[in-house]
Amino acid sequence: MTRTELENQTPAAARLRTSWALAAAGSLLLAAGPLLGVVDGAEPAFTSWPLLALLALLPPAVAGVLLMRGRPFVAAGLIAAVGVFAVGRLLSDLQIVFDAMEVARPELFRPTTLIAVVPSAGVWVLIAGHLLVIAGGALAAGRAGMPADESEPPTLVGLPVIIAAWAAIGLLGRPFISTDPFQLDRGPWDLPVLGLTGGLLIALAAPLATALAASSPDPDTRQGGTIGVTLALLAVVLPPLAAGTVAAGLSISVGSMIALVAALVLPVTPLYGRTLRLLRGNRDETRDPALPSARRMHLAAGVFAVLAAAAMLVGALLPQLVLSTGGVAPDLASVNLLWVAGLAFSGLGLLLVLPSTAAVVRPALVGGYFAMQLAAAGATEPVLAASQLGVAQPGAGFWLMTAELPLGLLALACAGLAGAIERENADDGKKKEQVPVTELGAVLLAGLFAAGAFALPTLRGDRYTSPTLIPDNDPAVSWALLSSLIVLIITLVLALRSKPARGAATLVGGALLLGVRALELPLTGGRVEGAVAAPGTWLALASIAALLIAAGLMGTRATR
Repeated sequence: MTRTELENQTPAAARLRTSWALAAAGSLLLAAGPLLGVVDGAEPAFTSWPLLALLALLPPAVAGVLLMRGRPFVAAGLIAAVGVFAVGRLLSDLQIVFDAMEVARPELFRPTTLIAVVPSAGVWVLIAGHLLVIAGGALAAGRAGMPADESEPPTLVGLPVIIAAWAAIGLLGRPFISTDPFQLDRGPWDLPVLGLTGGLLIALAAPLATALAASSPDPDTRQGGTIGVTLALLAVVLPPLAAGTVAAGLSISVGSMIALVAALVLPVTPLYGRTLRLLRGNRDETRDPALPSARRMHLAAGVFAVLAAAAMLVGALLPQLVLSTGGVAPDLASVNLLWVAGLAFSGLGLLLVLPSTAAVVRPALVGGYFAMQLAAAGATEPVLAASQLGVAQPGAGFWLMTAELPLGLLALACAGLAGAIERENADDGKKKEQVPVTELGAVLLAGLFAAGAFALPTLRGDRYTSPTLIPDNDPAVSWALLSSLIVLIITLVLALRSKPARGAATLVGGALLLGVRALELPLTGGRVEGAVAAPGTWLALASIAALLIAAGLMGTRATR
């Protein structure tokens, strides 16, 4: 839906920009509060301020981009939805002022004794920030007086509300699980009246804001409200999930995971009806806008891929660990794999930006993305282990490295849309070629070798064996290996069913994934005394050779 330039000059649009300014100012205060410290006498359970600042600044940043791109109704729905959550968050933070020891907020402070902590300036900054966000949301509600556009009646109102209701159920449970006698893990029902009211309002805000957005006659408002609810839910559930992951004595609760899954699924619901129409061939031009060009999607995918790779590479430069004693943490050998995966993915991203190579390299993006996840899992495991033992906390490099996950997913989404656009616009009458026996045999051999490469260890040393598919002491790596194997098998099947050029690129992406596995010994073996190559390394190299041979054969067939 397009908005005219005249609409952007109305007093209502000016009020909307004012509401964005209020929300942005409030978000800046929400980012500054944890830096100042909300209490005296206790420190956060982990280095949480980068995460809290990102979650606070993300809603106004997204709304600002929408306003600059001429989407004021979407921005208004986003700001209003975040403002609904701010009411409950205000009351929850006020509980810190009246009785901080009853609050379970390890991302802000973690008591280490029974001596009561005293509120400090940071908590008042948080309260002021919530007030400004509420004011901005109230001004944006109803799109600041702009007229409604009823060109698309609301559909599927019940589905997003049901998903948001599951998020509310998750928010009513314990935010994390604690075995520390000084750190409470109370849910809203166990808090005093002020904290209970705030917790209930936060939980009710999810279905309430979702219902108001989903029932709007304007599709832009529905879209903005859904985005706002998602960002607000992430701001509530990610801090306790991070604390349960990295803080000693704390673990993740089921309720927070339910709320997280609901927050991630909620933005997909507006696409459900359109997807059904497209699958049935009933495209509605008024509801299904024209698809963007493949070139634009390639460019977007390339930019996101380069940003994801940059986050990983800079994260490899910065400290992954910060010792609790304040000393210098030792360098992690597993960080070396980040350089390989990050550089490979950045190369793919740069090639996607170039019109002459974008379509050729696009299928390799999946393998490159999962190569980054495999490298990131190896770097994540020692950080989580040190955090759980209480000897160190995640450093700035760790948190920056994690940013590659969503950025890479955005790159994959844009690349997938570019492929769909190409297929829709393609009109060739060529019959599908039968895969030659030599190519089929090389791909099958690559799959067999890859199964062994992921199932067996890549290096052994004195009293050490590298992780495999079976979760043991390194569950993060084991799950990454299992996911990589599943993805690789799927890509091999897709390569055999694709056109030769696309199949060749897909196989090259699989070779990148196995390359990270094969390089574990030379890049990380220095930390293991007496390290030698185990069967997984040789099988990974054999699989890479088979993949490259198959890719070469397919590429040759594509040029005939």
